[in-house]
Amino acid sequence: MKNDLLKTLAMKAKNRMINKNLRNSYANSSVKIIDSYDKNFYDKVREIMTQDEDIFNPLKRLMDEDKLMNLDSRGRERYLLETIEKYQKARRMIQNEKNLIC
Repeated sequence: MKNDLLKTLAMKAKNRMINKNLRNSYANSSVKIIDSYDKNFYDKVREIMTQDEDIFNPLKRLMDEDKLMNLDSRGRERYLLETIEKYQKARRMIQNEKNLIC
């Protein structure tokens, strides 16, 4: 069991060394900057917060199921964490607006 794990780790390290030049080609790629403020997302969060009923999983309502199913496991994890971050930021903005009004 340990021998198989060691072989696998060695093979992955060897592949990384062989494909080192491949990683350098990614450094020249362009990056698209996405605005973190999304009006539709913000409106959904506001709607969730103003509802009288208790919502146990607001992230499920905020995430796009089709997009989620088309991602690999790392992409799903990244999408979930980004959604959580956006949700927390939108909640804070809405609560700050309420505090200013009151």
